[in-house]
Amino acid sequence: MKKEFNIIAHRGFSELSPENTFPAFDLAISSGFHNFEFDVQLTKDHVPVVIHDFDLYRTTGVKGLVSEKNYTEIQNLQAKNRFKVKDDHYLIPKLEDVLKKYSGISNLHLELKSRDQELPEIVLETLRKNSWLDSKKGIYEPGGITISSFFLEQIIRFRKLNQKERTAWLLEKITTYDLEICVDQEINLICPRAKFSNIDSVNKAKEKNILVRNWGVSNKKDLITAYNSESTGTTVDWPSKGKEILKDHENNKG
Repeated sequence: MKKEFNIIAHRGFSELSPENTFPAFDLAISSGFHNFEFDVQLTKDHVPVVIHDFDLYRTTGVKGLVSEKNYTEIQNLQAKNRFKVKDDHYLIPKLEDVLKKYSGISNLHLELKSRDQELPEIVLETLRKNSWLDSKKGIYEPGGITISSFFLEQIIRFRKLNQKERTAWLLEKITTYDLEICVDQEINLICPRAKFSNIDSVNKAKEKNILVRNWGVSNKKDLITAYNSESTGTTVDWPSKGKEILKDHENNKG
């Protein structure tokens, strides 16, 4: 596999362990994937927590919106996401605890999941308190961090508060207009859905000093499309399988 293409464990090793939990993150690391992606949103009392859905039901079996619950109301819920696991280790993590546990060990790809206007500032302050700012680490180097979102306004809010940390905009396809926005807002990465990634758009981004990584890999074809586009990497639910697929792809080319 090309050294410059990196596999990011999507919500941790979410194929084999409940997404966005410490066991999923730990499994990614023990499997050799020190880059992992996770989602952050705020509780009603403004505690940044790691969970993807706005509603708690799919992951915990309990109905209710994250934004309408105080942290004390969700702190003991088990986010097992229908996995048949008996252990009691699947709590919804606080962002602060993730930052403390993986400091210097992992490269974090933190997605601002909600439109809550206070989310960027609270995340930034949490990063500051836990010494995650100004690391100057590379895009996939342990100890580094990238702040991403599908919501452009959240990236802009974060950038107004901090001009140094790496930011990434998640979208469906790369357009010339999108690249102009990235230049104007000093966004470092642009992240199209994997199946829409291609060499032409990646090269156009590179010409503007914007890096490309992908998301939304649903199958082998998506992964190979992302790989062949010469982007820097992609998130994958099944990182070990993904690594083997790309290894086989390279061998078959020979």
